[in-house]
Amino acid sequence: MKKVLAFDVYGTLIDPHGVVALLQSMVGEQAVAFSSLWRNKQLEYTFRRAAMGGGNHYRDFGVCTQAGLDYADQVLNTELSIVNKQALMAVYGELPAFDEVPKSLQQLQKSGLDCWAFSNGTPTGVAKVLAHAQIDQHLLGVFSVNQVRTFKPAAAVYDAFAKQHARSQSGNCVLISSNPFDVIGAKAAGWQAIWVQRTPENVFDPWELQPDANITGLQQLPDAVNSLET
Repeated sequence: MKKVLAFDVYGTLIDPHGVVALLQSMVGEQAVAFSSLWRNKQLEYTFRRAAMGGGNHYRDFGVCTQAGLDYADQVLNTELSIVNKQALMAVYGELPAFDEVPKSLQQLQKSGLDCWAFSNGTPTGVAKVLAHAQIDQHLLGVFSVNQVRTFKPAAAVYDAFAKQHARSQSGNCVLISSNPFDVIGAKAAGWQAIWVQRTPENVFDPWELQPDANITGLQQLPDAVNSLET
């Protein structure tokens, strides 16, 4: 069976810091710090809910994103209005793709590889941002953790994707992600994984589980996939 490529969305295909321009109009020089803190808390809240076992403690990615925004606003004392917060949340549906992503996905699609979006985001939220970035047509569809009611890197998420799209053969699944926690989760679930090191400052965690290949952009992905063990 051929490889099935599962693309993380936020941070890999889509730039979550595309909010900075709007933040600059609201909080000035604090924009970059605000965006970073917001993103970090958003992810932390997904980790917490996954660690709590999901289920009744599960709240979707939008709830975690809103909570991260509220936290950053309090910590940085930016006193954003309700209208400003609504505008920032709305931007999450209009975030841009990284520059090389559209052409790279198009080329992968033409090569016959099965490419899926694989995200902690909600089905509606992910579909909207992919469509806005005009890359949805290069993907076969969206797998959202909503159907599992927990978040990556919980093993149940990777197992559910493999069951649906790779006939439960985890070894046929390849994760492409810029998030080390996601790569580690995929490797723990028996997948192969390619880490996208978006900036030189990004460092992979010193864990016993490491990516099968490292790239700096999706234009390098075909060679990386071809290098993987079959």
